[in-house]
Amino acid sequence: MDLAVLCDFDGTITVNDTFEHVLRKFAKGDWKKYDESYDRGEISLQECLKKQGALVTTAEMVLVAELERVTVFRPNFDKLIRYCRSNKVPLGIVSAGLDFTIKDLLRMKGWNNLVKLYAAKAESTSKGIKFTFPRLQDKESKSLKDDRVKFYQNKGLKVAYVGDSTPDLLALKEADFRFVVKGSRLAGLCRQQNILAREINDFQEVVTVLQYDLTR
Repeated sequence: MDLAVLCDFDGTITVNDTFEHVLRKFAKGDWKKYDESYDRGEISLQECLKKQGALVTTAEMVLVAELERVTVFRPNFDKLIRYCRSNKVPLGIVSAGLDFTIKDLLRMKGWNNLVKLYAAKAESTSKGIKFTFPRLQDKESKSLKDDRVKFYQNKGLKVAYVGDSTPDLLALKEADFRFVVKGSRLAGLCRQQNILAREINDFQEVVTVLQYDLTR
């Protein structure tokens, strides 16, 4: 099947935003101003993450334990995994969150070997969380999210993208099949910009749409 599926993690695969939870509980300083600067286009996503990460000096094991306690997953992501595996469809997570917490949460669910994670390398240090970003493969890309969409499209695949927030917007625009979390910031942006996207509450809806559209 000539398809790849990409999903955001925070607020999409999970109901709550795990990185935002870390910032709200552990950041020492005004992390929200960097989100606002990013939304206004004054700084890049990479710059935003670096500045916010520098505000969190909490040990990695503390962050992992906290997110294991509070994280809620959106229903039926396991069904999307099964659909992709049975149809040999590449399934990836593209995230601007903390890779070490995401990996732990995926292991907790038994999904760590079933889905590929594309995210910056995050390291918890005494001077804050440091991010090391992967090199983008397309010089026109703005972040690893839209870069990964282009990567699969350049291989001749159609791409389905599922997201919920502003950093997903460019990747969603590039995608062939667009899904947004109902009631999310991204859903509102799509309506404002007349971007056609299906609004979903759980991943069974994504599977149903893909099965229908790809068998027509």
